[in-house]
Amino acid sequence: MLTLRAANVCAVLPTILGTIVSVAHADDQLAAMAAAADQARKTVTAWHGPTNSPPLQKGKTIYAITCASQGIGCVRAANGAKEGGEAAGWTVRVIDGKGDPGTWNGAIQSAIAAKADGIVLAAVPPALVGDAIERAKKSNVSVVSVFNPIPEANSSVFAWVRPEHPAQGALMADWVAQDSQGKAHVLVVEDREFGELRQRVTAFGEEIKKCSGCKAVGTVDITLGTMVQRLPGLISAQLSANPDIDYIVVPYDSAAFFVGEGVRQAGRTGKVKIAGYEGDPQTIDAIHNGTQAATIADPAEWMGWQAIDELNRSFAGGPAQNTPVVFKLIDKSNAPDTKGWLGDYDFKAEYRKLWGVK
Repeated sequence: MLTLRAANVCAVLPTILGTIVSVAHADDQLAAMAAAADQARKTVTAWHGPTNSPPLQKGKTIYAITCASQGIGCVRAANGAKEGGEAAGWTVRVIDGKGDPGTWNGAIQSAIAAKADGIVLAAVPPALVGDAIERAKKSNVSVVSVFNPIPEANSSVFAWVRPEHPAQGALMADWVAQDSQGKAHVLVVEDREFGELRQRVTAFGEEIKKCSGCKAVGTVDITLGTMVQRLPGLISAQLSANPDIDYIVVPYDSAAFFVGEGVRQAGRTGKVKIAGYEGDPQTIDAIHNGTQAATIADPAEWMGWQAIDELNRSFAGGPAQNTPVVFKLIDKSNAPDTKGWLGDYDFKAEYRKLWGVK
C-alpha cells in the first residue's frame, strides 16, 4: 500500500510542480508589466531633443496639412508647427485635410504651386500621397512627417517626427494588465489607414499575451471619416454579443467619446474602461471626470515645433535628426491640470535657445 501511494505521488508530482512554476511565471510576467506601467507614469525631467542647430534660415513659408479636423492630435501638431514656425519668423498656413486622400494630395499640390519652402504632414500617411511628395521634392519643397513611422523603403520625406509606436502599444497592454490585475477582457478598436496605428495594435497583441489571465476578445474596424456615424453602434453590438468585455482600447483619443456612446447604448456605463492614445485636452478632462480611464500621451505641440526644427535643418543643407519624441502613461493617478499633455518640459524655450530667438 505504501508503495502504491508513493507511486501515485510520483505520478502527480510533475503536474503539481509544473502548475507551481506556471503560476510563478505568470506572477513574474504581471509584475514586470506593472513595473513598466509605473515607470511610464513618471514625469519627464530631461530634454529629449537636439543639442545643436544650424543657423536659423530666414523668410520661409510652410504649409501644415492635418489628417482631419476630427483628429485632435494632428490638429494640435499642426498648430504647434504654426506656433514654432512663427517663433522662427516664418509664415505658416494650416490646411484641414478632412480625412480625405484627395484633399491631402490637393493641399500638397497647392503648396508646390504657391512655391512654399516646406510642408508638415500632421498624421497624413505618406504612402497615400507618395506621388505628390515626390513632386514636392523635385520642386525643392522639403517635407516632414509627423506621427507616421519611418518606412523601410526609401522615401522623399526629409524627416520623421514620431514617438516609438510599438513601445506605446506594448505599454497599453502593460497598463491593461496592471489595472485589471491580470484579468482583462479587451476589445480593440482599429483604424488601418495609418501605419503607426497598425504598429500599436500589433505590439499590443504581442504584449497582452504575457498576461495569462487576460483575453483579447476581438476587434472593431473604423476610419476617421466613419467613426462618428458607425462607432457607437459597433461598440454597442460588440458589448451585447460579448458581455465579458471590460476594457476597450481605441486607436486615438478622438474615438473615445463615440466608444462611450456605444457603452451607454449597451447599458454598460461604469462597467467598461476606455483607454486610448494621444493625451488630447478633452481626454485629460475625461480622465479627471472618470469617463476615460487612461491614455498614452504624445506631446503633439512639441512634435510641431520639432518638425519646424527639422525643416530648418533641411533648408540649411544638413541631415535630419529623426529623434523619437517622449510619451507618457496618464491615468487618474497622474492626470495633469493642463489642457492636454504638453510633455512636462519647456520644449519651446529649448527650441528658441537652439534657434537663437526670443
